[in-house]
Amino acid sequence: MNKDNETMALRICDWKYGKDWVYSITYDEALADLHRFAIPHHEEFGIPGHVEVVGQQIGEIRNIGTSSFNGYRHMNGAELKDLLARGWGVGNHGWSHHFIRPDMVDQEIRLSRDVIEQAIDAPVLLYCAPNGIENMSDYVLDACRQLGYLGTMSITDGVNAASDELYYLNRTPLHESYEEPFYSAYDPFRHILLAQEAKGWIIDYCHCPLEQAVHPNKDCSEAQLRLRLQTIIAEGGDQVWCAVPEEVISYHLCRRHAVVETVAATDLEQRYRIRYEALPARVERRELTFEVEVPAAWCNYPRVWVNGVPQSASVVRPRLLRTTVAVEDGTELQFRPLTS
Repeated sequence: MNKDNETMALRICDWKYGKDWVYSITYDEALADLHRFAIPHHEEFGIPGHVEVVGQQIGEIRNIGTSSFNGYRHMNGAELKDLLARGWGVGNHGWSHHFIRPDMVDQEIRLSRDVIEQAIDAPVLLYCAPNGIENMSDYVLDACRQLGYLGTMSITDGVNAASDELYYLNRTPLHESYEEPFYSAYDPFRHILLAQEAKGWIIDYCHCPLEQAVHPNKDCSEAQLRLRLQTIIAEGGDQVWCAVPEEVISYHLCRRHAVVETVAATDLEQRYRIRYEALPARVERRELTFEVEVPAAWCNYPRVWVNGVPQSASVVRPRLLRTTVAVEDGTELQFRPLTS
């Protein structure tokens, strides 16, 4: 068996479905008004969203410090489950939304997650730091790793690469304007060209877009949100993968932990076996997209046999097939002409 991945004909694509770049969008606080002002636009464009839930505020009227969003209601368990049914994701935004001291880590990282999981009857795989990067301290991130979170994010602006660290993901502010000293104006094209050129991953964040932004440095308006989603689709076309962060991270981890072995490479077949080395147990979606160079004749009726069962493949260009497969330890992929 040849374990030299660099010389094999089979390779794992950087992004699922062989897409060039990725787009996700997150909403801090998970406020109920998203059902009126944001979700209809997501439904229109087919882009899933992601909400960051404050554990102790589920279903409550917001009352945290001097927040601009005090008085707005946080979603309850039924509303969060409705989002999951629409293909959205749910993350942990801490228990109190305050600065997390070392003695608060268990409450903010473990208890808050457990409460959210109980409310939605589903796993919570992501931590989103409340306030800012002060809540991405080493002791917070250590706790996230120990508790099995698959990734964490804050408000560091930038495009994520396919090879980046998953415990410090960048998020792009989707705001009417930035804070001092720059006050940058809203830009529906922000980071799109960079993501296309670098084949990267944009994660937008805002809070709860209304007819007018509640706070120009923390949010955008409903019209600006719709324009952003419309622009992502118009500029991305068939090359953008719109997905919730959990799915993107799960793909990241499967790709990084997968080992491909060549079982056979002849004129009659190419056969490969895939296994995972130290894949985190909480990764539930275990799908990978593969590309493989094959003889031209094999592209006439493109197929891949997964553990002996045929499924469709697509022709990317002459002699190059692509397929997305659910992969477990020991999954075998076979490529051959249909008649052999």
